[in-house]
Amino acid sequence: MYYDYFSIKEFLVDRVMTTVPVHVVDKIERYHKPIINSIRHEMGAPIQVSGNSGYRSVEWEIASGRDGTSEHTFVGKGAVDYTCENIELLLDELRASDYMRICYYPEQSFIHCDHKGKEKLEFLSKGGKAWELVGKR
Repeated sequence: MYYDYFSIKEFLVDRVMTTVPVHVVDKIERYHKPIINSIRHEMGAPIQVSGNSGYRSVEWEIASGRDGTSEHTFVGKGAVDYTCENIELLLDELRASDYMRICYYPEQSFIHCDHKGKEKLEFLSKGGKAWELVGKR
């Protein structure tokens, strides 16, 4: 059985965005919602897509002082950051998921997840854009 706890709108940086590229919606539906819906159901507790952490247009990235090449632009399969009250349990669940890269940001209390790469890697945020590899999953 498939549970759908999340709307597409939750995966958008601009929650009032009225048009979203079809390829972005498709990638959210195919690569992100199945994973996080399953984890949400298993945990039995709310999970949120955190802050500015779902789909970001290249224009939004550049206007925000970024270079526009983030996985959050969904050029590849995309990236999403998640948070919840029990972040340690969420981290454990995400470690076992199909995401290829996860990066835990303990000070901001969220976990970045994407499908980039050919091996499953786990990182720890060292502040800013710096990530430290802490293991292979």
